[in-house]
Amino acid sequence: MSLISKYAEILHENINDKKNEDSILEIITKTDLKTRIQISQYYKATYNNSLFDDIFSKIGGDFGYCAGQLFLSPLEFCLHHLKKGLDKSNECTMEQLTSKTNEELKLIEDTFNKMTGKDLKKEILKAYKGSVGNNLVNLWEIKRIINTNPDGKECENYANILAKNNPKNWIEDENIFKSIFIQRSPEELILIARYYLKITGKNLLDDIENKLGGIARLLLKEILFNNIIPQELFAEKIYLSIKGLGTDEEMLSRVLVSRCELDMAEIRDIYKKKYNNDLKEDIIGDTSGAYQKLCIFLSEK
Repeated sequence: MSLISKYAEILHENINDKKNEDSILEIITKTDLKTRIQISQYYKATYNNSLFDDIFSKIGGDFGYCAGQLFLSPLEFCLHHLKKGLDKSNECTMEQLTSKTNEELKLIEDTFNKMTGKDLKKEILKAYKGSVGNNLVNLWEIKRIINTNPDGKECENYANILAKNNPKNWIEDENIFKSIFIQRSPEELILIARYYLKITGKNLLDDIENKLGGIARLLLKEILFNNIIPQELFAEKIYLSIKGLGTDEEMLSRVLVSRCELDMAEIRDIYKKKYNNDLKEDIIGDTSGAYQKLCIFLSEK
């Protein structure tokens, strides 16, 4: 018996009979994403059920939802949260789309349309009205430039365009949004932000935070942070999910699952510097049981 089939069998037994969270957690701690995807594929072929659906529905709770996501491929993970975001018209949609390449967006669109029988772009325009919806659709139409050696004069001109326009126009004027926020490379966006600070005396990201509200602010934050400093964005999401009244377990799980094998060490460092708190201690203070153990494990990867 291969390790993949052995783990699939153990999961099937513990999901359906023992409902043993610790056994599921043990397998998660011993595997990486590539192995978990193979386990999920074997589980589907053998038991004719989705491993994510079985863990989510039969184990349940915050642990079941978080653990189940760890067996999704990146595409499956994206589509799951994209659909949730469209249903709620929230930042989930933007989080999933703003960091993707045109090739990835095309695959997401084709898979979504095939799975749901609906047109993804039309669903976006129904969920997000006006310029926000139009600009999300524009992500497919405009290819982000690859330019690691940006032209200083050109970036200064873009910064001047932003400085001369009210931040609301950055979203409402689709030419501004497309030519700067969608098309420019990460290196160009960084240089544009530096020139913006020099011209206005204000931080570009701070102006977005302070002068825009609602969905418009979320869109610009997601697209800029995802292309410049995603670790700071996700550190903030974790902080917001565990501070204040109650815990946003959905956001906490989504971030920990999506970043645990990418840049969690950087996120921990930023979290410590920005909020003067230890991420593990904050998780311990706001979670409990098997879910707490899982969150701690993911945050320490």
